[in-house]
Amino acid sequence: MHIMADIAGASGQTELTRPLMGRFKPMRVALFVYMAGEAGLALASLVEYYFLTARELDPYLDLGAMSSAFSLAVLGVSLAQIGGLVASVILVSMWTYRAMKNLHIVGAVAATMSPGWAVGWYFIPIANIWKPFEGMLQIWRESHRLAGRPEKVAAYVGWWWATWIGSNILANISLRLTGFTDPLPTYDAGIIVGAVGSALSVVCGILLLRTTKQVTQVQTEMRSGGLADTFG
Repeated sequence: MHIMADIAGASGQTELTRPLMGRFKPMRVALFVYMAGEAGLALASLVEYYFLTARELDPYLDLGAMSSAFSLAVLGVSLAQIGGLVASVILVSMWTYRAMKNLHIVGAVAATMSPGWAVGWYFIPIANIWKPFEGMLQIWRESHRLAGRPEKVAAYVGWWWATWIGSNILANISLRLTGFTDPLPTYDAGIIVGAVGSALSVVCGILLLRTTKQVTQVQTEMRSGGLADTFG
């Protein structure tokens, strides 16, 4: 009954929804580049930790040539990570906006967050701890409901947000710890924390891809199902 009410409410809409797949595909590429960069940074952190440990054991150890090659590799990985991150932020924002916009067009009653704020909350301090996740939950539940699917949110959606928060916390801690070169153990700890944070970012990216892929597929089903007229 609720689905039929939404369809009836959307029948007077002149604006048509748009498929998410066109936004999902480039977003997926950007996220893969970003995750590759984060994986490279995690590996680079471990290599740097090895160099520091080796020098502690043998102060006369010559790592000159190896250090130069390592620095160039880190530069390349860092550029890939930054480029992937910027592209991912833009493309994930575009996907999120369109996913919520589609629900508003069809009159999804529980999609109370505006498309603009579904994106905007990511950039508001403090509120960005929970509001973006709230928006994703609305997108997930309403997309599934209108496609005639169970509304229960998959566990990996929650883990996506947990790893996002966790990776940001670890990145902040690592930045603070590596700001101290003395005592050396503090710097060493910062490197390890940074490696764990980068690894967690990769997990976060994988879970985000899984979440957005599922929503994309569900909204595609809506185009060929009961909402075919609205999703023309």
